[in-house]
Amino acid sequence: MDESVLKGNTAILKCHIPSFVSDYVFVISWLQDDGHEILADGGPYDSKYLVLPSGELHIRDVGPEDGYKSYQCRTKHRLTGETRLSATKGRLVITEPVGSRAPSFSFESQILIIKRPRGSTFALLCPAQAFPTPTFK
Repeated sequence: MDESVLKGNTAILKCHIPSFVSDYVFVISWLQDDGHEILADGGPYDSKYLVLPSGELHIRDVGPEDGYKSYQCRTKHRLTGETRLSATKGRLVITEPVGSRAPSFSFESQILIIKRPRGSTFALLCPAQAFPTPTFK
């Protein structure tokens, strides 16, 4: 699916997995149309591309060049080991901000409770878009 994003903000692409297999299927990578593969278990958190444990692909500091690429997710079945590439490709629809724009979310946010063992790491994200690009604390 296509995702709208303001230039300079972070885009979030989701892999749409049917609910009847969602307990058994997980995202292992995202593939760009130029053949570049973004692995779910690799890449530093400060790189342009990040695949979260949820399977979402985050693309930082989106620019016009990112609108020319398309993305497909690759999934793996936990039981059978079968891998599949999504049938459809998603693109970024990048808009140039005109004037200032207050922070907004592309989807409804909800309150989450996150429990992790002491010393473990996790990602806590705030998918807001704005112009100028929002800062987070």
